[in-house]
Amino acid sequence: MNLFSSKYLYVLGVVVLLIGCVDTVKPQSANNQQNFIKYLRGTVYLENSQYELRLCGSSSIVKLLDPNNKLISHIYENNEIIPSMYVEFKAKAVNILDWQLEQLFFISKKPKKCSDKVLTLEYLVSAVEGDWQAEIKGNQVNINKRNIFTQLAFVSSEDKWGRWSGEMLLPKGIRFNMEIVLRDKDCIDALDQWYSLSATLKINREVLEGCARTGGRVESFVSGKYSNLLTVDDAFIVLNLNEDNSAALILDYRSGHPLVVNRGHWKMLENQVIALNLPAASHQLQGSAMLFQVFDNKELRLKGFSELLGGAGLRLLPLE
Repeated sequence: MNLFSSKYLYVLGVVVLLIGCVDTVKPQSANNQQNFIKYLRGTVYLENSQYELRLCGSSSIVKLLDPNNKLISHIYENNEIIPSMYVEFKAKAVNILDWQLEQLFFISKKPKKCSDKVLTLEYLVSAVEGDWQAEIKGNQVNINKRNIFTQLAFVSSEDKWGRWSGEMLLPKGIRFNMEIVLRDKDCIDALDQWYSLSATLKINREVLEGCARTGGRVESFVSGKYSNLLTVDDAFIVLNLNEDNSAALILDYRSGHPLVVNRGHWKMLENQVIALNLPAASHQLQGSAMLFQVFDNKELRLKGFSELLGGAGLRLLPLE
C-alpha cells in the first residue's frame, strides 16, 4: 500500500469517527417524535446538569429539555444557581414522558404559584409598580385597581391582537375609558418576576405600565391526524383536525361497505378539551357533537358517550 493510500484511509477513519461523535452529542430531542405542543406550569430546578420539572398538580418528576438554552440566563443569578423557579411555558412532548421547552412566558422565584388563575385566561397583566391587575379572556377585560374599589368589566371593541379598548358607565354618571396594549418585549416587575410581554394600561387620563403573562386559554394544540388502536373487532377510526379548525371523521367498519366520512369543525376549550362538531350531511340525518380530552399531551380520549364512536375512553393517537 502506498503512502497516499495510507493517508486516505487514515483521513477516512477520522471522518467516520467524527460523524459518530456528532451523532452522539446531538440534543436528545433531535430523534424523538414530537406530537403535541402544550401550555405548562411547574417548578424547574437543576439536578446533575439536567433540568427537572414538577408540573402543577403532579408529584412526579420529569425531564425538561432545553436545547436552545432559554433557561440559562434565568437560573443563574450573581454566578449562583437558583434552587428552583416557578415557570410558565410552552413545550413539546418528547420521550413519552418528558418535555422540550419551546417558549417562555413567565418566571418567578416565589414559591406556591400553581394556584394562580392564569390557567383560565388568555393574558394576565400586572403592574410593574403599584396595585392593579387586568384579566383578559376573549374580548372581556376585567380590571382590579385599589383606588376604584370595584372590578371594572369591559367588553372590548377591538379584535386586533395585543390591543383591547372599551368604555363603561357606572351609577351616578361615572364613566371609565380603557385601553390595553401588549408589546413583545421582556418585562420585570417590582417582585423581580420575569414576563415575556410588556403592557400599557390607560384608564381615563391615567397611563400605567405593566407586565403581561400568556394564559392557558391561548390555543397551543397541534392539529393533525389521529387514529384508534385497532383490534380485530373494532372499526378503523381516523380523525383529521386541520389548522383552519375544519375536521373530518373517517370510519371504516371493515365490512366491505364504503368509508363513512363526517365533516365539521373543532375548537379548543378550557383545560385542553377539544369540542368536535359534525353537522348532519342532510336534513334526514342527525348531527353529532363530542368532546375529547388531550390526555397527558400524547393522546385524545373521548369524554362521554358518542353515537358514532361509542363509550367514553376511546383513545386516538397521532398518525405520522
